[in-house]
Amino acid sequence: MSLNSWEKVIDPNFLSAEIIGDVGSERVVTIKDIDMAECYDEGSKAKVKKQTVFFEECKPMVLNKTNAKTLKKLFSPNSDNPADAFGHKVILKVETVKAFGKMTTGIRIKEFSEEKCPICGKIILPYAGKTVEEIKEISKRNLGKVMCGECMKNQAKEAKDGK
Repeated sequence: MSLNSWEKVIDPNFLSAEIIGDVGSERVVTIKDIDMAECYDEGSKAKVKKQTVFFEECKPMVLNKTNAKTLKKLFSPNSDNPADAFGHKVILKVETVKAFGKMTTGIRIKEFSEEKCPICGKIILPYAGKTVEEIKEISKRNLGKVMCGECMKNQAKEAKDGK
């Protein structure tokens, strides 16, 4: 096997930020399973079993604490059953993250929605730390209709400015 990148290859059997793209790149995937899988551990330089999320469309991804908490919040807020996430779509987004004391690129799981904002026509996505459902609820309660976070912010500003 020859390398096609200067990036250090940790385990080519698993998804990495570099496979998805540059910071800001996104990929929509469907969760197929969450289970333990054997992978290379850089710290111990050995094969170990780690919690892994498997997707319909691409390689599996080792599940870190941050992404595991996101999946629980999205799909199992009242239970502790990873199977609640099976069959659901999520967004994998490449972000700059702090890992092991240094800044690097990593994958963060984000909520996916196919509902479009009636104002701008874009898909409603999480915004300012709020889930899609929270954004929809807040916009409907405060502004009378469902809309994306950016349009909600703009409408609130216009209302405050008296337009």
